[in-house]
Amino acid sequence: MAITASDPWIRAPRIYVENVRGRDPAYEVTTDAVLGSLRSLCAPVELTCRFSDERDLPAFRRADILIAGRLDTALIASEARELKLIQCTSAGVEAYAPFDWLPPTLTLTNASGVHAAKVGEFGLMACLMLHEGVPEIASSQRRHAWNRRLRGVAGGRRVLIYGVGALGGAVAERLHGAGFRVTGVRRSGKPHAAIERMTTPSQFHDELPQADILILACPLTPETRSLVGARELMMLPKGAGLLNIARAGVVDHGALVSSLDSGHLSGAILDVFEQEPLHAGSPLWDVPNLMVFPHVSADAPDGYVDRCLAILADNLARAKAGQPLRNIVDPLLGY
Repeated sequence: MAITASDPWIRAPRIYVENVRGRDPAYEVTTDAVLGSLRSLCAPVELTCRFSDERDLPAFRRADILIAGRLDTALIASEARELKLIQCTSAGVEAYAPFDWLPPTLTLTNASGVHAAKVGEFGLMACLMLHEGVPEIASSQRRHAWNRRLRGVAGGRRVLIYGVGALGGAVAERLHGAGFRVTGVRRSGKPHAAIERMTTPSQFHDELPQADILILACPLTPETRSLVGARELMMLPKGAGLLNIARAGVVDHGALVSSLDSGHLSGAILDVFEQEPLHAGSPLWDVPNLMVFPHVSADAPDGYVDRCLAILADNLARAKAGQPLRNIVDPLLGY
């Protein structure tokens, strides 16, 4: 059910904020932050900020709006009797699928877009590293090996981005500005100003042989799980590189390791893993020409909460004006 301007709770909502204890303080949503973001839009009649281990269940049951980074879907399904809107302060929501816990009267929005500026910088850095052979140089350094290989300029190198949403689009803009030639793959096929050619998932295999660098920036859904395996890696040109800023399940890590060991891929950079932190005994730590980043590509803590709350404020303003909300999660698509 769509949220409309006539809904009385929009002007005087009951808001419940649930934080996770032990998370970096930069991601804690405070009472002051919520009130500051909504000051010109509404006056909450009730605002409760709690950690998940000290939940105020009566206030939770009364809430119209839930703001949280981690969602207890079972609790929402059983206790969130008045809830109309959830603002998740994370962009990825695949952990909450299937969305059978989400009734049609409840709208779920995510934080897609708040990471764009940081991930654009990271994507540019990573592509320059892959172009310059930095993963191989780092591996050579650990072996005390002087392995001198000259590289040309990055301008004109071909990059294929699978997933041109907020993150993939931000990376494309930075790469375009640096002279890379960028092809994109996204479900809609809608053009993007920074992308030379846009295709759809059905054409993904056709594009792989032309890609010097493959970037994965898509949500994890049944359609994208194990998207890149041995077949896809072998379709890339010898010497290509790979960057994964999507989710670990998009790539077959066994196939990736084999491709690096054989020398077919010249390097890979991973920022996402099935288990985080990556456990000390994981073989991924020691794979030649593979660089492990501890899931930092998109996290810019300065102003993070404010950017998340700005989405909520914008959506309340849109609802008052009778406009469609943004960042709504489609349960059928999973993002």
